[in-house]
Amino acid sequence: MSRLTISTLLLAAAIVLNPLPSTAQNMPPLSVSPSKVSMLVGETRDFRAVGKDGRIRHNVAWSVTPAHAVTLTNNGDEVSIKAEEISSTVILTANADGDSAEANIEILSGNSRKSGTVLWSVNPIPGCKSINLVQAVPSANGPDLYDQEECPQGSVVRALTSDGRELWRRSFGGPGAPMAELNPGGMVKPPQRLDPHKASVCDSVSAGMTRENVAKALADRSLRLDDKQRSTNQWLVEEEGFHCTISFDAGNGTVVKKKKTVVTD
Repeated sequence: MSRLTISTLLLAAAIVLNPLPSTAQNMPPLSVSPSKVSMLVGETRDFRAVGKDGRIRHNVAWSVTPAHAVTLTNNGDEVSIKAEEISSTVILTANADGDSAEANIEILSGNSRKSGTVLWSVNPIPGCKSINLVQAVPSANGPDLYDQEECPQGSVVRALTSDGRELWRRSFGGPGAPMAELNPGGMVKPPQRLDPHKASVCDSVSAGMTRENVAKALADRSLRLDDKQRSTNQWLVEEEGFHCTISFDAGNGTVVKKKKTVVTD
C-alpha cells in the first residue's frame, strides 16, 4: 500500500483505536495487527503477529474460519488474506509457542465502502487508552503513524504502518509518571521526574546535571562514549529505539539541553 496521510485515511474510512476497560497494564504476549478490518470482496490485506515489544513474531501458525470466506496465503512472517465471500464473522487466528491471538474481519458487499466505515482498527494494550495519533516522517522502511497510549504504568508509543500493522512499541516512565509528548513528525519528548533506575539515560538526565553524573548514568547502563566525544560539549547516546543528544555548557560543564528521538527502524 502506498503511503497515505492521516487526513486521506480519515476521508477514506474512519481509523478507530478501540477503548478497553481501565485495568492493570499488561503487555499481551501475542497480538494480531491490525486487530479488526473491513474488506470488500476481491481485496487482499496483510496481517502480522507481534510480541510484547510490538515486533513481529516468527514461526506463527495461522488459521481462519470460516475457511470458504477467504483465501489465506503465508507471506514470510506475515499472512495475506483475500476476501472471497461476504461475511461478518471471519476470525483470523495466530498461534506461536503456546500463545494465541485473533483478528476480526468483516467482508462487505458492493464495490466501495460507505462513508465512516472502519477501514482498520488496533486494540490498545489492555488497561491503556489511546490519546494521540500522529503521522510519522516518511522513510523507506519506517512507520507511517505513531499511536500514543496512556497507561497506569506510564505511556506507550506504538509505531504502525498505514494499513495497521504494528512495527514496534516503546514504554516511557513508571506509575504516576507524566506522559511523554508525541509531536508531529514522530518526535518524542520524554516525561520528566522519572525513576533514574528504571528510565533510560535520556529520561534520567536533567538540566544542571554534571558531566560526571551523566557519565555515571551511562556506565550504570553499560553505555559508552569514545574519548573524542567525551571531550566535546554534545554527546550522542544510542539506546535501543532512541537517540539522545545531550548538550553541556561550555563554561561549567553542566547539562543545558537534551533531545530524545525515536529511531524509525
